[in-house]
Amino acid sequence: MNNDNRNGPLRLMETFRSVFYTPIYVAVSGGFFQQEGLEVEFSTCPAGLHGLSALNSGLVDIVQSGAMRSIIAADWGAEVISPHIAEINSRDGFFLVGRAPQDSFQWSDLKNSTLIPVGFSPMPKASLQYALRRMGIEMEEIRLLEGLSLDQAMEVFRSKGADFIHLPEPAAEQLVDEGTGNLAVALGPINGHIAYSSFATTHHFIDHNSETVQRFTRGFYNAQKWLARNESQEIATHVAPFFSELDPDLIARSISRYKEQATWALDPLFREDGFDRLQDVLTQAGLINSRQSYSRIVRTDFARNAIQQR
Repeated sequence: MNNDNRNGPLRLMETFRSVFYTPIYVAVSGGFFQQEGLEVEFSTCPAGLHGLSALNSGLVDIVQSGAMRSIIAADWGAEVISPHIAEINSRDGFFLVGRAPQDSFQWSDLKNSTLIPVGFSPMPKASLQYALRRMGIEMEEIRLLEGLSLDQAMEVFRSKGADFIHLPEPAAEQLVDEGTGNLAVALGPINGHIAYSSFATTHHFIDHNSETVQRFTRGFYNAQKWLARNESQEIATHVAPFFSELDPDLIARSISRYKEQATWALDPLFREDGFDRLQDVLTQAGLINSRQSYSRIVRTDFARNAIQQR
């Protein structure tokens, strides 16, 4: 069905606020959806709810979410799976921040250390474990201080309650900027291409609003192209308003870190190699028992059409 039956603005939601999701902020604030004739109502997922739950409850039309959750749902036996239509992040966007100077870090420093892992989603910890094992270290060799919110974790680290902390941007840059910590290692280059985060919707929304989904994907692709060809300071003018409490220069530095490690997908096509690496991470972490079909989780038609129409 090609006719759109949507009334009102397109409801778009992010899982949580992070410079990691810069492509979304650029698309929203840069007018790329509006150029496709879409009015977008943008929000952040409420505490205690994850994006796919909000999607399946009818609170939003399209949500930024890791395909991890759809893969896990399929592994648990769910009959209906939310399809992912466009890739956002192609690498892990988290960092280990420690106390020692950056150039002195060795992976063996993590053994018998105290580390605060991110606790708001299973995926960051799973990807951290994947990186550690590639470097010959098991989680069991590290003292993990878990169960903390992001703000609590940062305060514990500032009070010297841990040797390392596992963070996305801009939190990592905040600790570096204030002199509390030093960047030990970026996990993105270590783990390589992972389809880490993407846009998901429902089969019902696609069936009844396929042209809206196509325009959304085309607008996002235009934002991705703009992001790839512009410098961090220019990008920060679109991103900083989403972080009004922080210095825009700090946001620009966070963006630079992500650009340097090719964090963001250059086009919306959710490719199978990134999907396979994602399942490697989930399998190793024990989050799934069996691998799922790429075609069941991912729809590539909207992304392919957007790329062909450029």
